[in-house]
Amino acid sequence: MYFDRSKFISPTRLVTLTVCFILLSGCASSARIRNEAITEPKPTLREQRSADISGQRSNDVVFMLAFSGGGTRAAALSYGVLEELRETSYVFNDREIRLLDEVDSITSVSGGSFTAAYYGLHGDRIFEDYEEAFLRQNIQRTLINGLLNPINWIKMITTRFNRTEMAIDYYDRQIFKHATFSDIQAHEGPEIVINATDLGIGQRFSFNQGYFNLICSDLSSFSVSRAVTASSAVPVAFAPVTLENHTGCKLNKEQWQDYYAAPGSTDNPRVRVLSEGIESYFDKENRRFIHLVDGGVTDNLGIRSLYDNIEYAGGALQAAKRLEHMPRFIIIMLVNAETSTVRPMDRENKTPSATTVVEAVSGTQIKRYNLESEILLEKSLAKWTEELSSQGNPVKSYFVKIDFESIADERQRFIFNNMATSFSLPDEEVDNLIEAGHRLLQASPEYQDLIKLIREEERKQAAPTSM
Repeated sequence: MYFDRSKFISPTRLVTLTVCFILLSGCASSARIRNEAITEPKPTLREQRSADISGQRSNDVVFMLAFSGGGTRAAALSYGVLEELRETSYVFNDREIRLLDEVDSITSVSGGSFTAAYYGLHGDRIFEDYEEAFLRQNIQRTLINGLLNPINWIKMITTRFNRTEMAIDYYDRQIFKHATFSDIQAHEGPEIVINATDLGIGQRFSFNQGYFNLICSDLSSFSVSRAVTASSAVPVAFAPVTLENHTGCKLNKEQWQDYYAAPGSTDNPRVRVLSEGIESYFDKENRRFIHLVDGGVTDNLGIRSLYDNIEYAGGALQAAKRLEHMPRFIIIMLVNAETSTVRPMDRENKTPSATTVVEAVSGTQIKRYNLESEILLEKSLAKWTEELSSQGNPVKSYFVKIDFESIADERQRFIFNNMATSFSLPDEEVDNLIEAGHRLLQASPEYQDLIKLIREEERKQAAPTSM
């Protein structure tokens, strides 16, 4: 969540940078608005697509990936997992299918959103140029140098240009090449759900057409770079990305609830809070502008959207009915780049600095909320599996968790847990993280159970039928 400034910025530059922050923080009095208004609600991606749009995915499988926050560390680890899924294949109906092709959706926050968005835009091209385009770039230094550029000082004083707009401009030019969500939709890969935090209500905001209908906006014309920046906009270090809550698209609260919410779903206190947040978007006068920051503030694992969507719909059975088929297998794979560092303050009798205290407090809150989210999703998955199976449709589910705590070797675990949360890592650490994505997935007991099942299904298909 925070930048490891001590590793990449000299004390002199840090002082200069701090002065720049103070002098320029109040220069841009209003934000740039880039979400276009619509006159009526638009269909969501799931409404536009059939249950098997690519012709490759098996209708028997619902496969959801979640990429956590954690800067380049999270982006590299999730990239390694994508590589491993690409390299794992099976035979279905006399056709070889990669496990990667079975992925239905990827939900992400912060650093993980870079990998999710790039894969959503380019598919397999990610394995050709993503490392050069993002993972091996010193983006942190580039953005800091831009902030120290006097030309940008003038732009910040005279226009709506700020640190966030500088990041968006860089990502647009160097990484995402001015792509919009229409480019992701045209690729026809898995659904990509990039998540940020709505600062006004302290809840998740997802970049999908469902949420954009709430604010009467068109997602397809919205910049991918702007969404990824919102998802990774660390508070204070970056200004929020602002959206306008437009009026006039003929969507009211009752219509939204009729389509998305099931009767009784608000009996769940978590869903009730979510519902209240969603209803707030219909208050166009008091919520005219939506200010978005790092998605890790509300869900640093990127898995709450999975829970929210299913429970808001009234449970797994109601959600599955919208898929037009009942799945036999549910796979949720969490790629968690969270670290557990040893803090130097515990080794000395010295009053911790204000920065150290803030980082420790925020880190503790995030870590504990992450744990609660994992437990909640694991229990919910068991409940959803039972709901679906009770309808005469036996369902098996797998919750595959990839994290550094699974590393058996203590020394290696220490190394990974002490990698910086920044947008710049040495090439050696990037290599190690990518390899860790492979090794941790291969070593996962849940993943091995899944592979065993796949091989059993292959053998059943290959076995000759008796007359």
